[in-house]
Amino acid sequence: MRSLNRVIVALIVLIFSITVAGCGSKPVATVNGEKIARTDLDKRMAKVKLSLEQQGVAFSGEQGKLMLKSLEQQTLDEMITESLITQDAKKQKVYPTKQDIKKAVDEIIASFGGEDKFNEALKTYNLTKTEIEEMKAFNMARANLVDKVTADVKVSEDDIRQWYDTHKDTYKDPAKIKAREIFIRFDDPGAIDQATGQPLAQIGRSDTEAKKMAEDIIKELDNGKDFAELAKEKSEDDRTKNDGGLIKDPNGSDTYVKGTLMPAEFDDAVAALKVGAYTKTPVKITGGYFVIKLEAFTQERQQNFEEAKAIIQQDLPAQRKQEKFTSYLTQMRNNAKVKNALVVETPQAQGDGQLPPGHPSVSGSESNSDSAAPQK
Repeated sequence: MRSLNRVIVALIVLIFSITVAGCGSKPVATVNGEKIARTDLDKRMAKVKLSLEQQGVAFSGEQGKLMLKSLEQQTLDEMITESLITQDAKKQKVYPTKQDIKKAVDEIIASFGGEDKFNEALKTYNLTKTEIEEMKAFNMARANLVDKVTADVKVSEDDIRQWYDTHKDTYKDPAKIKAREIFIRFDDPGAIDQATGQPLAQIGRSDTEAKKMAEDIIKELDNGKDFAELAKEKSEDDRTKNDGGLIKDPNGSDTYVKGTLMPAEFDDAVAALKVGAYTKTPVKITGGYFVIKLEAFTQERQQNFEEAKAIIQQDLPAQRKQEKFTSYLTQMRNNAKVKNALVVETPQAQGDGQLPPGHPSVSGSESNSDSAAPQK
């Protein structure tokens, strides 16, 4: 069973993607005659704003006001598209039935361990069962519409071959490294602990002193000392010293993909070594020096067509379906009768007022605009 927090987070994210047709409030938009109420936009904005603030985004000052205005326009634009999808799903007769929706919500309730725990979680996160039902209804409607619109998308053997020929660089087995390291620190205000993301504490050692210590370790290796034993004794990298300096990826593998785990200076030094050899001079990075021993190195390798084929057979149809549905949404939006009351209200954020990644400023559109379909 999934944890309650994980399920709730997923539900909150999905709640951002539902639209309830507004009533009893001045509309901020109409979509083919269907109103989106100001109260519904305000509810959505409250959730979006809270989510961003919890991620550290501040909306204070004049720039904060500009960011909120731009974010409000983007949010309304998303609601307009969602309304179009809901309308079209009903028109295409693929909107889920009440029984389908109930079954989906019952599965969510079961994942919590029953109605009582589900209701307790809803209360904690200020959600309602109706919101969950609306969320599931919209997402099922969208999925059904995608299936219908893209039902004729086919990918032939020739398509797969052509894709491979033009995207060979995508299908490579990356270079992999197995190495040991001994790390000696020095005081550097810019040094960050990779485990915590916090500045490293100062230890009262200069760059010159640390380099001399690393050079002395290399002399001990030259005299026959075992690298793993020296790492356990002298390395100042707590992540590896107990394993004799052996570097492991986050999954515990004793090999890692080049360019994904260690600093570039480290991987560059490894590339110059023969298997079994160690660096003859210390390798400097921010905050310290490495002494490195290469234990194994697997070169990057181009996958042949047969090896890549299974991946392409899975990914290419999904991409083609996505492209077709995006085009469908764009045409739907262009043909719709949309009135957006916020278009003239929204100023353009500038400078520090730019929205954070994932929340770009989106200008509104009137009927038959050329605006692109929103990201999925």
